[in-house]
Amino acid sequence: MEVLIVSKTKLGENFCMGGIELHTNKFIRLLDFYGRYQPFNTPFRIGQVWDMTYIYAPDKPPHVENVKISNSTYITTIDTNNYVINNCNIWQGDPTIVYDSKLNWENGSGYLNNPDNLPENSVGFWQSDKDLIYRDGYYIYNYNNIFKRDKKIRYKGTEDPIPVIKANTLIRVSLAKWWAKDQHTENRCYLQLSGWY
Repeated sequence: MEVLIVSKTKLGENFCMGGIELHTNKFIRLLDFYGRYQPFNTPFRIGQVWDMTYIYAPDKPPHVENVKISNSTYITTIDTNNYVINNCNIWQGDPTIVYDSKLNWENGSGYLNNPDNLPENSVGFWQSDKDLIYRDGYYIYNYNNIFKRDKKIRYKGTEDPIPVIKANTLIRVSLAKWWAKDQHTENRCYLQLSGWY
């Protein structure tokens, strides 16, 4: 299957790599043969197309994109932004519309907490209708409205953050794995920003 690499996020010493199957436009997450994240020396780069052999290994929804790769061969490099805009669904507007408006918001951060009301995928693409400002590890969406709290999205990509992501830039977002800060807290999947094109 031909796969376009669309994202790379840091997880400890490893990388979480996201891709799109070119023949189906299905989102996938590229694990190694043993189900581990990609190593620090992974050859995969955003924009590359690889011919891959893999099996599906979905995790707990909405993290259903996992595949275990047994073989991969580099083919070419293409314009990721152009491909996504012409072939994928893109959320457009303020942050509350991503994931089909299924996220809850607390202290400006978006999250899922209801396993019975989940989006189809844990990844997706978004074009903000306003500039996003980088501050202290987050990109901030400012409503400039005293009645609406600003939204903040943690940046988890591997590229150095830029001060401003301009409005209408194509952005990749993802949901972190289910997590609870302690035994008295519910499990949540928090919204994060993986990168831009």
